[in-house]
Parts: sequence; structure tokens; C-alpha cells
Amino acid sequence: MRKTSDLVDEMLVEAKNAWLVAIAVAFENETKFVFSSQRHPLEELNQLVQKGGSPIGLLRFDKEDSSLQGSYRPFEEYANEEWVKKYFAGLLENAGEIIDLSKKMHRFPTAY
Repeated sequence: MRKTSDLVDEMLVEAKNAWLVAIAVAFENETKFVFSSQRHPLEELNQLVQKGGSPIGLLRFDKEDSSLQGSYRPFEEYANEEWVKKYFAGLLENAGEIIDLSKKMHRFPTAY
């Protein structure tokens, strides 16, 4: 497995031409995400890996007019794994929830 900094760099390059990009981090019973728009994506990815997560690839969302198009790309370490396509297809079925999660991760306290 490559260094987490390399994976974050790959995500940020991909994000330059996308509406939203996230690293999918697989755990035994759930998936967590590190979004390209987070303030400290490397720190977040390192924390998830330390907790036992495996970064498996990128989810990409592109906005076209009023619709969103989702796609995925496994990291090279998982590119030939049969289960990865099914895994990502399942994630894309929940694209709305993933996008909502990305918005929640960017809420800042309101100044009164």
C-alpha cells in the first residue's frame, strides 16, 4: 500500500476537475469517507487507517446542469479485485447520502 499522503495527493489532483471527490475507506462493517473539500484530509485519512480502515479508491461526483453523475476508480492496489466493482456500485446507490455527509462535514459554527 502506498503512503496515505500519496493517496490524498491523488484525490486532490482528481478533485481539480470534479464537483466532489472522496476517498472510500473500508471497515469490516461500514465505509467512511475523506472528502477533497475537508480542511485536513491527510490527518483524517491517517486517523481512519489507524482505526483499521483500508483506503480502497476514489468516488467522484460531477455536476452537469441540475444533475450529478457519480463514478469511481479503485486505487491501483485494488484494481484487480473482483469485489471492488460491486462495493463501489453499492456506494454509488447511496450517492445522495454520501453528498449529504460531505456537506455536514463542512459546517462551521455560526457567529452570533
